[in-house]
Amino acid sequence: QGMIDQLIANYSITNPERSVPAMVALYKEMNNLKDNYWKTQKQKETVQLIEACSALWLDATTNAPYAVQGDSVRFNFSMINRLLPAATVKNISVEGFDTAYNQPLATNRVVSFIKAILIPVSKPVTQPYWLEKEMSEGSFNVSDQLLIGNAESRPAYEASFTLNIEGQDIVFTRPVRYKFTDPVKGELYQPLTVLPAVTGRFSPEVVLLNSNAPRSFDALTRRQSRNAQPVKPSIINTGNVDVKQLPTGNSIYSFEAKRKNTETQVTRAKLVFESNGKSEEAKELRTVSYDHIPRLDYFHTPEVKLVVADIKTVGKRIGYIEGAGDKVPEALLQMGYDVVLLKEKDLTAANLRTMDAVITGVRAYNVQDYLSDKYDVLMEYVEQGGNLIVQYNTNNFAGPLRNGKIGPYPFVISRTRVTDETAKVSFLKPDHPVLNYPNKITDSDFNNWVQERGIYFAEQLDPKYETIFSMNDPGEQQQNGSLIIADYGRGKFVYTGLVFFRELPAGVPGAYRLLANIIALNAKKGF
Repeated sequence: QGMIDQLIANYSITNPERSVPAMVALYKEMNNLKDNYWKTQKQKETVQLIEACSALWLDATTNAPYAVQGDSVRFNFSMINRLLPAATVKNISVEGFDTAYNQPLATNRVVSFIKAILIPVSKPVTQPYWLEKEMSEGSFNVSDQLLIGNAESRPAYEASFTLNIEGQDIVFTRPVRYKFTDPVKGELYQPLTVLPAVTGRFSPEVVLLNSNAPRSFDALTRRQSRNAQPVKPSIINTGNVDVKQLPTGNSIYSFEAKRKNTETQVTRAKLVFESNGKSEEAKELRTVSYDHIPRLDYFHTPEVKLVVADIKTVGKRIGYIEGAGDKVPEALLQMGYDVVLLKEKDLTAANLRTMDAVITGVRAYNVQDYLSDKYDVLMEYVEQGGNLIVQYNTNNFAGPLRNGKIGPYPFVISRTRVTDETAKVSFLKPDHPVLNYPNKITDSDFNNWVQERGIYFAEQLDPKYETIFSMNDPGEQQQNGSLIIADYGRGKFVYTGLVFFRELPAGVPGAYRLLANIIALNAKKGF
């Protein structure tokens, strides 16, 4: 305590390096304490103070954002001693590399060198610790409890610089990071990620088998390493679906799926790579990248959902107005519709008349300002016999509707949602066409929904709207605004907060069947 009091009393803001000898002495004195948590923490803090007061610059970087198992990567080490009268670099070590450097660091002279280091094939890929194992329902699985609470995983590589300062060896640790220069933002750092030699993914990720006709899909592979050994992709866990590989090769491998029977089933088939007589599950690289956070790479085993289901469709040509981003258009293609992505210039009366239905993507009215200006032409489309289906939007400060007009009659978009994906769904109008044509909708169509039932329901409805479902979270009031339908002229208007954008990519058969019925609402045959 006396040493610490003396350090504080003698500290100089203009010459902080004068405190370094006393801090090194304090560090030595701490070595005599018994090993425990607080000794480790306080020595770590003392090292940080020594570094800050001496203005040391120690950096370990690479010129590439990715290191591939089995490849070499150039590590760049840079050091600057700005204030210390004497300091010597005795050792620099990185996993798999150690050197007795023993170089004095002259004041304000950059010392740097480059070393190519081999990334072992056994080196684990880099991803957040909470994503290493498959999730349980509602929670991550983390085996090492000491990691919980950390904002990030440990870096793929850390460099240890051993410096001798005032006769004491002190180790300074740096994460090895990717360093690059942006023309606008200047010098930037991002994490270094270790990749497998080959990655893969499926396209599409959902294959809908609603007839006996075969459907094709692809396994797309990418060689992350020039030295990667050739791999042979195969598919396992195909359930009641026959899958055979078509004669293709290189980086795209095509497969054909055909159902064995008509029993409704969703099978998550996995991609496997075979190489040198060994077989292992493939990995797909996914990246989350924003300016305000470090780049985050993660991996999972690619899956293709093979959906065997009896899904009847009516109508063919669907116009889709993209919103904030979802995979509903891909699902519509799987269902057999012709999907036309509509832009502002395409929203004309003549063009819309060619559409059996027009669907707006999630939050389309929040992100596409022009939709408010197209209100009249869309209502004319409905009045003349069209079917306009609006998926959920928000009506708050984050994404207000410009004039609040979406449907032919007034309603309000609320903040109401049903978050329990298993919540009981009651049919308010069991004889309504949307529950009967061309598919008979039953309770089983709401089995295996994921994450939630619906969000941003409609409320304060004009009496001309019909409500189809009632549902609620446990202990809360019944909500009737998840699907509303109105006749307008010769056509139909639909607003729905049901989360088709989640259920269709998840391969939920009932969601496909219900959406097919919504699309068929203005069919000339049937009801």
